[in-house]
Amino acid sequence: MKRVKKGEGTVGVGDAVRVIDPLGFPVEFFHEIDRAERLIQRYDIRHGAEIARLDHFNICTPDIPAAYDHYKSLGFGCSETIEGDEHELYAAWMYRKQTVHDVAFTGGAGPRLHHLGVATHESHQVLRAADIFGSLRKEHHIERGPGRHGVSNAFYLYLRDPDGHRVEIYTSDYYTGDPDHETYRWNVKDDRRRDFWGNAVIESWYKEASPVLDLDGCPQPIADAVLDESAVQVGADGLG
Repeated sequence: MKRVKKGEGTVGVGDAVRVIDPLGFPVEFFHEIDRAERLIQRYDIRHGAEIARLDHFNICTPDIPAAYDHYKSLGFGCSETIEGDEHELYAAWMYRKQTVHDVAFTGGAGPRLHHLGVATHESHQVLRAADIFGSLRKEHHIERGPGRHGVSNAFYLYLRDPDGHRVEIYTSDYYTGDPDHETYRWNVKDDRRRDFWGNAVIESWYKEASPVLDLDGCPQPIADAVLDESAVQVGADGLG
């Protein structure tokens, strides 16, 4: 892990320290944060999908085992994986809070950001978001869904913002706080892993992601993946 020195980038902001992790992603460590007003029952100020919180990051990295080992060393648990017949690791979902994931690793060229996941409380709020985009004639910003993931059980909608960055509106995952929680392992040939109803996964969802900047604001160099999940011919995906 690289800690930045003065003159090379940001050393710290208040009680925070920014570093580049071994996967090439900038990470900020801090030990306290200002408390905000509790808004869980402020129904009068909610709009749209009624986003409740920032839930997770999904990142593309060429070496999933290395990503898994690094975050395991930081105390993260693993809720679910996608694996090959010989237990090759194609993807992993890892958590610190007691939900399915705080960070997920998707095998692919990287380091790149696949998507930012924001949580809402109920599935009808995800559907409302889709209706709002349709009514505003902005349906071209909907990349995928609504649908149900096999991995995580999440009810989802994927959007692309005007700059092309991917955002997931997300609900209905599950509790992982049991200390005996076991990792659920999906086979890469099971076409329910990405969509529990067997709907096709479009190629852009596998291939496109946002570049990552270093601490000086320069794009990080991208390395090709060791394993490519989209190269596995799987049911409705129709890829490979």
